[in-house]
Amino acid sequence: MTEEASDREVPPPLFLVHDDSLDRAVREADSGAQPAALLPWSDRDSAPDGARVLVCLGDERIREIALLALQRRWQVGVLPHPEAPQAMAALGVRGSLAEMLAHYRRAPVVSADLLTCNGEPVFNSVVIGKVLALRPRDINRPQTAWSLLAGALRGLGRMRLTHYTLTTSKERKISMAALGMVAFGQTQSRLMERAFAEELGIADGRLSLLALAPRSVFSYLRFLARMLWPTKIRLSRLPPSLSLVQTPRLHITAPQGSEYLIDGKPVHASDIELQVAPERLSLLPGPALSLHGEQGKPVSKETVRLNHVPVEEGARPLLQQSLPVFDHASEEEYRGLFVALRDNAAATSSFQMLMVLSVLLACGGMYANSAPVIIGAMILAPLMSPIISLAMGMARTDAGLMRTSLRTLGIGVAWGLACAVLMAWALPLETPTLEMKSRMSPTLLDLLVAVLSGIAGAYANAKEEIAKSLAGVAIAVALVPPLSVVGIGLGWGDGAMAWGAALLLLTNLVGIALAASATFLVLGFAPFHRARAGLAVAFAVVLAISVPLTLSFTHLVERDRILENVPRGAMQLGGVEVHVGQVTLKYGDPYVIRLVASATEPLRAAQVDELKAEITRRLDIPVMLEVQSAIRR
Repeated sequence: MTEEASDREVPPPLFLVHDDSLDRAVREADSGAQPAALLPWSDRDSAPDGARVLVCLGDERIREIALLALQRRWQVGVLPHPEAPQAMAALGVRGSLAEMLAHYRRAPVVSADLLTCNGEPVFNSVVIGKVLALRPRDINRPQTAWSLLAGALRGLGRMRLTHYTLTTSKERKISMAALGMVAFGQTQSRLMERAFAEELGIADGRLSLLALAPRSVFSYLRFLARMLWPTKIRLSRLPPSLSLVQTPRLHITAPQGSEYLIDGKPVHASDIELQVAPERLSLLPGPALSLHGEQGKPVSKETVRLNHVPVEEGARPLLQQSLPVFDHASEEEYRGLFVALRDNAAATSSFQMLMVLSVLLACGGMYANSAPVIIGAMILAPLMSPIISLAMGMARTDAGLMRTSLRTLGIGVAWGLACAVLMAWALPLETPTLEMKSRMSPTLLDLLVAVLSGIAGAYANAKEEIAKSLAGVAIAVALVPPLSVVGIGLGWGDGAMAWGAALLLLTNLVGIALAASATFLVLGFAPFHRARAGLAVAFAVVLAISVPLTLSFTHLVERDRILENVPRGAMQLGGVEVHVGQVTLKYGDPYVIRLVASATEPLRAAQVDELKAEITRRLDIPVMLEVQSAIRR
């Protein structure tokens, strides 16, 4: 849009085209130095070329006069009218009739585009399909975030993508599946206000079309959240599911009988011709109209940003069916991932060698009680790959992939147990270290870690750009350390040690497989009905192992409660100041609490009984107390 600087000393004659609603008091008011000539609707043609014409009419009559204004080169301004909400919103009309009359006498003249739809002028927008989130706003009745969200969520479960064919001014054809579209020229819409205010102009010679094409309900909700986010959306970084076409002319072919809205007015057609009128409309902008962009410099460049919306062959599977809850991966994405996971499921010589080395390294870290060495073994371990492949097999109900993955897992576990047992026999050490003990009592927290690791592993495999994160996933899940402890326990003949570590290993395996399989479903690599059987089996196993994990977690909570309530620090026992520290707990019936108590003299039995009574009072359960007395000097 450009402001036209007029060098004429005498302003053009002022006319006011009105209907019967024009207030009598305004008609009879003194118009000042330049009175307006009042013209009824029937005499609208009598205004001369180049005149300044104010209109106090409804939307439909303003549409008719807009085309006449182009031909007669009128300078047009819109006055408030109860039947002109669309024109008022589009042209920034806000205020009383008298205020707007005073405004237009000093308002500059700007050159503006006029968008037409099938030859009919458009004030705000043309809405095709269900794009409530992109509907124009009314500056006189601002839309709230809640009303935007409530409107956009209507009919959420019945949303379907429809096929549209777009032909631009440069004869580029685009076949896409979209929920709906909104086209606008010189409009103030809620989206433009939030996103494109600094980039779209009123006279750039192009119309803009936004197509909303979410692949799933989740994508649609994510788009709504982005719309409500306070930061601006940039044209160069459109949110997913939203595409942009900017061109002087656009032909849209929609399904037969499709309904579209011109400024809220329903119209039925299967062919929609959108065009920016080649002549410029001389416009008197309202006080609320924001003038953005380069003024008076039409842009010849055509912009098409499809932004990963479904087009051509990729659009066909999504047409005329309810949107899935989550996105479905494309055939190309699925094919690439499936081939990679099928290769990873094989028990190659490299896999077996890495398995042996990682278990030996983990056993060395266990005996040395060295966490860094154990972490190195986790990174080296290759067990994560067949588990993720198994998860894909469960999601797709692919018996061959599941069979190969289970076979590879079995070979890997067998190598691990053999190496750990041989090391336990070879080394003359049979005292569990802290690193070994930490793998012998799994709880529900370990299942949570396994589930999160499975989600991360599946996501990292599905997204090539974050594949480097797999090392971090391997560290988090810790498959090789419990496998090593199982082998050491078997080598020592310690059944409790082997069982505890085996439970942790099984927890990790099942938790990862179940979570990774569910993640592949969410990412659209398999339909839910195909994964039902595999997920049901995995879920049943998770429920089974959750019983001992829950008992262990309950003991952990009880242990923390007991240790938290045992008094520590300085306290008076039998008139002597005693310092209590180094408290440990041993499970039993009753619990055995061991602590170190230091004083200036050895503790007497009465003082120990007094300490036990205080601990029993705080815990409200019977306990056995073991006290190691130390002399403090």
